[in-house]
Amino acid sequence: MRGVVLLFMTLVGFGGGAAVAAGSGNPTHDHLLLLSPAEQAKTLAKGVGHGCVGVAAFPMGVTPTGKAKGLAYWSVRCKDGRSFAIQIAPDAEAVVVDCRVLQANGKECFKKF
Repeated sequence: MRGVVLLFMTLVGFGGGAAVAAGSGNPTHDHLLLLSPAEQAKTLAKGVGHGCVGVAAFPMGVTPTGKAKGLAYWSVRCKDGRSFAIQIAPDAEAVVVDCRVLQANGKECFKKF
């Protein structure tokens, strides 16, 4: 998990002092929004790993309140047809879940919340 976190921070260009203008409360999410759609997909796919070559990215939303405040959710579609959801914490820690797993639990990727 720590490898995913560090990799993700590196991919989006964050390090010790880099900052993005305040917006959602999640600097990584805000930075991704500044990228072109192709760069969003490429960046998220690198964070996913598993041989994913990103062809489409979709910002699902950011949790505005409560314990999950600031968690950003993105979906990425890979060239081979697989899709993943990525939860990105304000500190850039990322959790990746296959969209098939979400679907089996009644949730959807590529849908705003």
